[in-house]
Amino acid sequence: MSGFGNEFSSEDPRCPGSLPEGQNSPQACPYGLYAEQLSGSAFTCPRPANKRSWLYRILPSVKHKPFTALSCGNLTEDWDEVEPDPNQVGKGSAR
Repeated sequence: MSGFGNEFSSEDPRCPGSLPEGQNSPQACPYGLYAEQLSGSAFTCPRPANKRSWLYRILPSVKHKPFTALSCGNLTEDWDEVEPDPNQVGKGSAR
């Protein structure tokens, strides 16, 4: 598993066969999972240099609940005056 540029996969032993074989995004994923690709590369990056992760989720990420801030407790913060908003913004959700 050592080295740079290698590709790895891991599968929950409680769900054998949950990783699709031969392709990353089949029409129907095992166990009714949803395939999502997370890319860490610019879209202008050459194809061989693309860094990406395939995630197989129970629900698609667009179905998650909105972000709610938690109390920081003993942590101090020095943020700008504008609170960060990590919620998804899409068509019709402009403020």
